[in-house]
Amino acid sequence: MKKLWLLLPLALATTPVLAQSCALTGTIKGIGAKPIIFRYVQQGKLHRDTVRAVNDRFAYTAKPSDDGKIALIVSNPFRYFWNEPGKLTVTGDMAQPSQLTVVGTPENNLLNQLQHDIEWKFAQARKAQPTATDQLNEQEQQATRQFIKSYPGSRTAADALYQQTFVNEKPLAEYDQLLKGLTPAVRQSVQGQQATKRLLVLQHQPGVGRPVPAFSIADTAGTPHALATYQNQYVLLDFWGHWCGPCLHAQYSNKLAIIGIAMEDASDAALWKQAIRKYEVPGLQLSELQQAAGPVISGYNVTAFPTYMLLDRRGVLVLRTNDIAEVEQKLLTIADL
Repeated sequence: MKKLWLLLPLALATTPVLAQSCALTGTIKGIGAKPIIFRYVQQGKLHRDTVRAVNDRFAYTAKPSDDGKIALIVSNPFRYFWNEPGKLTVTGDMAQPSQLTVVGTPENNLLNQLQHDIEWKFAQARKAQPTATDQLNEQEQQATRQFIKSYPGSRTAADALYQQTFVNEKPLAEYDQLLKGLTPAVRQSVQGQQATKRLLVLQHQPGVGRPVPAFSIADTAGTPHALATYQNQYVLLDFWGHWCGPCLHAQYSNKLAIIGIAMEDASDAALWKQAIRKYEVPGLQLSELQQAAGPVISGYNVTAFPTYMLLDRRGVLVLRTNDIAEVEQKLLTIADL
């Protein structure tokens, strides 16, 4: 299973150009003269600026970004910062490139606090105590929720709330209270709107025992297909992508209708079609060609691949899983299949 991490959403809403610039100066030990990439979205388009360090030092003036965030990339995973008016200081070591300190403005100071006191602290604890991972994960989530509650007037808190809904979907009531606790201005920010939409998705996503929302998606030839066409049949929705490959096999195709829904971008259409031929993927193959932003992928809350949803003859969800073995076991229990 591959997880779709959405820790740096590409927001489409725009924010006003800042009157005062956000200027960074930094020293990263061991980077030498390597390039540093700054990635951001401006007017819906992804941009990358590259600067080169000189003797471990660099300077950069941030460009306006749609969501107010910019990724600072020296390796993977990367570090992001807020494009906030003022002077920022970046320090760190290439021995730990994901743990760069960025301070100097209110939101960046808060983000640095969140990362140092919670995210990095618990990451180190998990390395030291691998058998206590579940317990430490729960403690980190509780600490993050307390951070959000403590700083209701910050975009950092709203962004942390949005990210938490991907880490753990269960405490919906608590998430709702945290969202309501944010100041009106923060709720109206890009991050506040993302958190609001995300909670709506979680509240209305397909659940076992309920009919799934109807959809119509195009196949490889551009012909739309409606889920309603398969009424009175058992249907297996297989969410996958050319980059992870399918796990289904042809023996299922004579038992139920298989509908593959691929998480692809329009630019990957050729690779998607090639993967279908290469793996001889069974069933009807569809894609919204909008990556994770497609109404079905996002509305059905599909964030891991593969994801399987088994529907009965009435279109009611009877099983949701990432494990094909669970699908096989469920099929054995269905008498009228």
